[in-house]
Amino acid sequence: MEKAKVYYTDFRAKLGEGLPTKLKRLMKKAGISEIDMENKFVAIKMHFGEMGNISYLRPNYAKAVVDVVKELGGKAISYRL
Repeated sequence: MEKAKVYYTDFRAKLGEGLPTKLKRLMKKAGISEIDMENKFVAIKMHFGEMGNISYLRPNYAKAVVDVVKELGGKAISYRL
């Protein structure tokens, strides 16, 4: 079995660039564009955390993922757990 590629990054963004934009750039660098999503439904499963929990995914990051999927021709379906 081939070992999985792991991408590391710090949380510093370029001047004038927000973290959601950096997430989009990271996804593209990781090879998301190699996945054929053209006119296909793409389920995006994310855990947004629980009330009072400080380690959760903010909605603007989910939007960044959806934006990239749509940019690649996919039809994004997102739902919360």
